[in-house]
Amino acid sequence: MSWKYSITLSSFRNLEPIQTTLENLSNVGFNSLEVYGEPDSLDVDNLTHLLASYSIGVSGVTGMWGHSSGYSKFRNMLTANNELLTAAQNYVKKCILLCQRLGGSTFNICLFSSKPLISDNNHKSLLPREKIKLASSIIGPLRELAKYASDYNIELLIEPLNRYSTPVCTEVEDAKYIIDLINQENVGMLLDTFHMNIEEDSIHNAIIRSNTMLKHVHISDNNRKMPGLAHIDFKSIIVALKKIKYSKYLTFEPTFQSSDYRNDLKFGLQYLKKLSGN
Repeated sequence: MSWKYSITLSSFRNLEPIQTTLENLSNVGFNSLEVYGEPDSLDVDNLTHLLASYSIGVSGVTGMWGHSSGYSKFRNMLTANNELLTAAQNYVKKCILLCQRLGGSTFNICLFSSKPLISDNNHKSLLPREKIKLASSIIGPLRELAKYASDYNIELLIEPLNRYSTPVCTEVEDAKYIIDLINQENVGMLLDTFHMNIEEDSIHNAIIRSNTMLKHVHISDNNRKMPGLAHIDFKSIIVALKKIKYSKYLTFEPTFQSSDYRNDLKFGLQYLKKLSGN
């Protein structure tokens, strides 16, 4: 079973010009990336030209949710304020259009919330019934967004995050519940090894439980570096992915502190390829 490799462009944001990043990615061996979801600030024409010049495709768009954006207030899907909900829906729609324009096929949804429903406090924990109540309240809007995305052949992917980000959807079972209720063919799950390392009893078993719902995987070690530079057991992850016959993208989502990242980048890619034989 084979899959494809990609990497998040947001990992290099503010480190260097995009052209420099694309040249480095091409030299290391990447031919696909995931563009960050800032549709109002990206120069799409220029980015399209640069991508073509390095023969790099687009796997999808990464939603800039929570503290990854200065606009988090207007991107929280869980809110009692109808104007803010509309703003969040419009953000998703813009990212869907961006994804379609760039030739990608996926966009991830992360469920952040606003007061008075609940605040995304550090290490906040919710009981299962509280998660269900909050998640159930947003199913209608998510279903409408899924239908909108379907018109552009884009998959909407529910991504569980760790408790230090948001307490609403933190585990595979939380995402499965939401996906089942939305009940649209183009809605699936995105799993991130960094978040799973915090929340899941077993990353291997969580991947097995996700089964055919799993449509995309974000890869980084427990310290947000490239795989093999910390202690996550990626061998067991590869075994699980092969067991469910996963054949879509493995997208690296590392955090780099400086532009001197090329050795780590190459190491992580080769490390995972060697483990998987792919």
